[in-house]
Amino acid sequence: MDTSLSTLEKFLNQPEGISKEKYLALMEQLGKEPDPDKMPLDYFDLCPDAQIAINIYNRLGNRVYGDVGFVGKDYTTLPILIEIFEITNKDLLIDLLNVLDTSNIDKSQKAMKKMMDDIKKKK
Repeated sequence: MDTSLSTLEKFLNQPEGISKEKYLALMEQLGKEPDPDKMPLDYFDLCPDAQIAINIYNRLGNRVYGDVGFVGKDYTTLPILIEIFEITNKDLLIDLLNVLDTSNIDKSQKAMKKMMDDIKKKK
């Protein structure tokens, strides 16, 4: 797998709540050496291709339906964004956008399920 894809997946799948900055401060307080494998990634740890993909992804419109939530991005304006950002490796961009979309759809589905479960518990 391309390293930019695997790094982006690691970035998207890391637990929320602790940033790289907090992790480093905690390791310093404990007097321990930071473990690069356990250290959270931040945006600037991503390769430039992944950073550009995130910027493009955030500029795409959302497709949201009330009964199912977020179902992915609207790629209608993607050709224009590819031109604006002067993307040469379109295959890599599409792969990175798919990773982002899959991750966000999954998070949305989990949030919708939790919300529905919470509503059922209240009844």
